[in-house]
Parts: sequence; structure tokens; C-alpha cells
Amino acid sequence: MNFYSNIEKQRIIFDAYENPKFKIKNDEDFKKTDKTLFEHSNVCVDDIKLNFLFDEKNTLKKVEYCAKGCSIFLSSVELMIQQILNKNKLEINEILNEYKTMIDTSTISQRGGEILGKLVVYQNVRVHLNRLECASIIFRLIKKAVSNE
Repeated sequence: MNFYSNIEKQRIIFDAYENPKFKIKNDEDFKKTDKTLFEHSNVCVDDIKLNFLFDEKNTLKKVEYCAKGCSIFLSSVELMIQQILNKNKLEINEILNEYKTMIDTSTISQRGGEILGKLVVYQNVRVHLNRLECASIIFRLIKKAVSNE
């Protein structure tokens, strides 16, 4: 399992926020498709539109999104996509379940430590309950993507 100091966690979150790899920069450049999913925060301005593509073997091959929001939200989107890309639906659901348990309880199982990768930086996000919502949005959205496909 990866253990990060608080400074390392800040760097990982900031890097994912500042240097997104899957984000479409301009809203007008985002092409809505029949696979586009939307999610909005229940308590703040965090908002996302996401396109995804699974191949014939149910492996996630492409993800792109357009979003606005805080650093916790936007970095969690980037880190989640990095962790689930090129994984099949079963693997993605395992990651999602471990992630949800971790952010809800601040505990990481042995299995979770093996499959969450950098997502472990959100282990104590529930200390600030408003941030729990920010880190939960990507969970809800990817659950929809796996279910809708």
C-alpha cells in the first residue's frame, strides 16, 4: 500500500488539479454524445460532463470530461480516471467500492491499498464533510457509467 506524507498528498492533489490529462479545457470543445453523463454537487458548484467508451471486452478505453469546481473535486476526477482506465467493469467496480468505503470511513482494507493507487490521498477527506461530497461526485458518475454501458 502507498503511504504518503501530508506534503506528498498535497503535491499529488495539486498536480492532478493543475495538470489534467483527460479534461477538455473549453466547454464549447466538449462534444456531447449518447454516452455523455452529467453529475452536479449537492452542496456547491462542482459540476461535470463526462464521455466514456468501453470496448467489446467491457474494458474502459477512453474518458474525457469538462468540469468546474474545487481542487478536491477536479483532482479526484483525474486520479480516478487514471486508476480505472484500461480496466474492465469488474475491476472498476472493485476500485469504486474500495474508494467509497475509504472516503466514508477513512479506513483502507488490504485489497483497497493494493488497487486504489494514488486515490489513497483522499483517505481522510471526511474530516471536512463538505469535501466528502467533492470526493464522492466521481464515484457516483463512474458508477453510472459502469451501470449504463
